[in-house]
Amino acid sequence: MDEAREKNPPEEQAAEMPFLDHLEELRWRILKSLAALLVGAILCFAFSEELLGILIYPYKNAAISMETSGGASPLGALQRLVEGLIHRMSSTLEPVTGPPPPLPPARRLQALKPTTYLMVSMHIALLGGLVLALPVVFYQFWRFVAPGLLARERRLVLPIVVLSVLCFALGALFAYWVILPLGLLFFLSLEPPDMTSQWAVDEYISFVLWLLLGFGVVFEMPVLALFLSRMGLVTAALLRRVRRYAIVAIFIVAAIFTPPDPISQTLMALPLLGLYEISIWVCKIGGRQRARAAQGQEITEPTTSQ
Repeated sequence: MDEAREKNPPEEQAAEMPFLDHLEELRWRILKSLAALLVGAILCFAFSEELLGILIYPYKNAAISMETSGGASPLGALQRLVEGLIHRMSSTLEPVTGPPPPLPPARRLQALKPTTYLMVSMHIALLGGLVLALPVVFYQFWRFVAPGLLARERRLVLPIVVLSVLCFALGALFAYWVILPLGLLFFLSLEPPDMTSQWAVDEYISFVLWLLLGFGVVFEMPVLALFLSRMGLVTAALLRRVRRYAIVAIFIVAAIFTPPDPISQTLMALPLLGLYEISIWVCKIGGRQRARAAQGQEITEPTTSQ
């Protein structure tokens, strides 16, 4: 038994803070997170026009690429996009907000309701506010969980908060720079020769926001695996043993966090499979560190008792 828990066992910890006090602490943690979300949402609402331009930028590039090429098959469109990505990676990247050529009128996004732009701005403000408030939200969550952890586990709170924010940002950027251009160009390439796609701006923004949010959430898998492995709840052997069931669960999660089409679900499921394998590797490292820490604790206990 760890020295920290011998000095302060779980029964005494529960006696120190009654159930109603736990609820009161949870309420304050939630209120602080909502306050951070509100502040971030107000800031993003003030810059909603600029954020809207950033979110529409991949569509403009995809639509202009289809117009300049005179249409292409789905496979040809994806090939041209990959070639363009490789070319941009080998040269200086153009700014995200750089003005692309103007869209033809038939390709412009449409507002079909009087309140469309207001609702779009609110959706952008909420998701942007959530992204800005992520450090506070993760910190409040781990602070609420920390009293039930060991001293060495509580030291992981700050690194896990930082890793959680970085993994969410990495997932959202991966969706924006890779998955979104691939998906948009593929969908536009399915357009018949005698038709022109005219998408509603609110449906497009909802599609993009769900994609960014979904990838940001699922990229937290290695962080969660690290935390659970350090607590001894998950091991690399366990993840290997349930891999076949995890594959089914991954496709179910991809179906939940993406629009209802097989292309988007597959584009999310493939990175998830890679993240699952990374989580196995992370659990293996976390298990070794936990074993070394436990071994060191066993060595110091006889010395302390003497």
